[in-house]
Amino acid sequence: MDGDDILLRLGSARRYPDLERLICAAAINPDLAAVLIADPASALDLPAYDFPLSPAERSLVVSIQHATDIYDFASRLHERIQHME
Repeated sequence: MDGDDILLRLGSARRYPDLERLICAAAINPDLAAVLIADPASALDLPAYDFPLSPAERSLVVSIQHATDIYDFASRLHERIQHME
């Protein structure tokens, strides 16, 4: 699975550019992906990354629990975004 697949799963990437950046960063950085999957709130607060998410976007990310990998995380995030629209 490549980066295009992640963006397809995320969906609406242009409407959520900071979410797109977060998922892309995690897809290429296994350490970030591991933290994002294990503790999304902590991943968003890592000083090495700047993800200026809105409160609603942050809430979406933090709501993802028990993802098996970054692709599953992106898929679940996509589902939540679809329910918002």
